[in-house]
Amino acid sequence: MSLAPGGAERIARSAALKVLVQATRFGSLVLVVVTARVLGPAEFGKFTFAYALATVLGAALEFGVSPVLTRVVARDSGATADRWGTAATLKLALVGLLGPLYLAVPLLAHRPWDTTVAVWLLGLAIALQALLENAVAVFTAVQRLEQELQVRLVEKTVLVTVGFAALGLGAGLLGVVGAFALAAAVSLAFATWRVHQRVAPLHGWWRPTGARALARELAPVAQAQFLGFATARLAPVAVALLAGDLAAGHFGAAFRVFDVAWVVLASLEAAVYPELARTPAGHLRFRALTTQAVEALLLVALPITLGLGVGASWLTPWIYGPGYGPAAPVLAVLGAAVACAMLEHLLGVVFLALDRPRRLRAIASLAFAVSVVVIPGLAARGGAVGAAVAVLLVEVVTLAASLVGVWRLAGWPLGRGAVKGLGAAAAGAVVASLLPAGPPRLAGALLTYAVALVVLRPVSGAVCLRLLRGALGRPGPPSAAGVR
Repeated sequence: MSLAPGGAERIARSAALKVLVQATRFGSLVLVVVTARVLGPAEFGKFTFAYALATVLGAALEFGVSPVLTRVVARDSGATADRWGTAATLKLALVGLLGPLYLAVPLLAHRPWDTTVAVWLLGLAIALQALLENAVAVFTAVQRLEQELQVRLVEKTVLVTVGFAALGLGAGLLGVVGAFALAAAVSLAFATWRVHQRVAPLHGWWRPTGARALARELAPVAQAQFLGFATARLAPVAVALLAGDLAAGHFGAAFRVFDVAWVVLASLEAAVYPELARTPAGHLRFRALTTQAVEALLLVALPITLGLGVGASWLTPWIYGPGYGPAAPVLAVLGAAVACAMLEHLLGVVFLALDRPRRLRAIASLAFAVSVVVIPGLAARGGAVGAAVAVLLVEVVTLAASLVGVWRLAGWPLGRGAVKGLGAAAAGAVVASLLPAGPPRLAGALLTYAVALVVLRPVSGAVCLRLLRGALGRPGPPSAAGVR
C-alpha cells in the first residue's frame, strides 16, 4: 500500500497549516480561562449554559453542509460559486426557521436575565460562524488553508482585543459574549472577500431552488451531525439544570479540554478528507490512508488521555485557580472520553468519504439514545463527576460502533502502529504510578511515552522525513512503502 506521488507531502503541508489555524484558538481559550477566573464558578456556569445552547444551534445550522461542500469542491472546483450560494441560502433559511425557537429557550427555562442575553448574543455569533464555515469548507477543498489562517487571525484579534477590554472595563459576562458576536461578524465579512478574490468570484448567492434540493441531499448528514453535537452538549446543560451553576462551572472548565482535542482533529481531517474524497472507495490507497490517519490520530490522542489522567489534580488549579479544585476528577475522566471522541469523529469522516451518511446517522442515533439514558441520571446523582463518567460511557459505545462500521466497509482501521502506541501509553502509566503527584508525575508519564515511541517506531524514520519536508513546503519523492 502506497501513497500517490506527493501525497504524503501534500497531506503534511495541509496538516501543518491547519495546526497553525487551530493554534489561533489559543486566543479564545485564554480569554475563556481569564473570564472563568474573573467571574468565578457561579457566573462562569452561566457562560457554560449559554455556550452549550449556542453550540447546539450551530450544529442545527451546519446541517451537514461543510463536509459535503468540501467533497463537491474537491472533486470539481468549478462548482464553488454555485454551491457557495446554495449553502448560504440554506443556512439563512435555517436561521429564520430555528432562530425564534432558540430565542425562546432561556425564557422557557426561566434563566436569569443576564444568562438569557448571553444565550442570545452567543446565538448571533454562532449563526455568523455557520456562514463563515462555508468559506472554511472551500479553503479546505482547494487546499488553500493559508487563506483560512488569515481569516482566523482576524477573528481572534478582534475577539481577544474586545473581550479583554470588556473584562477590564467591568462589562463581565455580557461584555465577553458581545466580543464573540463582533468577532464573528468581522471575520465573516473578511472570509467572504477572500473567497471572492482568491478562489472563485461569488455571484447570485440567493438560490432557493438549489437550497431545497441540497436540504434533501444533506438530510442524513445533517441529522447525524445534529445528533452528535446534541450528544456532546447534553452534559453541560444537564449539569446546569440538575446540579446547579457551581457544578456547571466546574464541569465547563474541565469540558474545555475538548477544544484542545479539536485542534488536533481538525488539522488531520482538513489534510486527509479531500484526499479521501478524491480516492475511489475500492482502491487500496483508500484503505491505507484510512488506517494511517486513524493510527496517527491515536498516537496523538493517547498522550492527551495519559497527561490529563495523571496530571489533572495539578493542572486544574494551576490553570483556573484554587476555586476549581473540584474540576480535577472531572478533567481526569474527560481525558479518556476526549480520545474516544477524536477517533470516532475521524471515522465519521471516513463514512462521508464512502458516501455512507446513513451509517453515520445510525451511529449518531445510538450515541444520542445512550446519552439521554445515562447523562441526566448520573449528573443528578454525581454532579459534574457523574456527568463526566456518563460522557465517557457514551464515547466508548460510539467508538466501538464506529470501528465496527468502518471495518465492514473498508477493513479494520487499526494496525501494528496502534498496538505500539497503546504499549507506549501503558509504559507511561506504569512510570506515573511510581512518581509523586504533580509536575514530576505528569512529566515522567509523557517522557516515558515519547521514549517508548522512539524505541517502538510506529512510524518509520523515512516517512517522518517525508512528512517533515511536506510540512515545510518542500515536497519530496514518495516512498515505495507509503505511510507506515
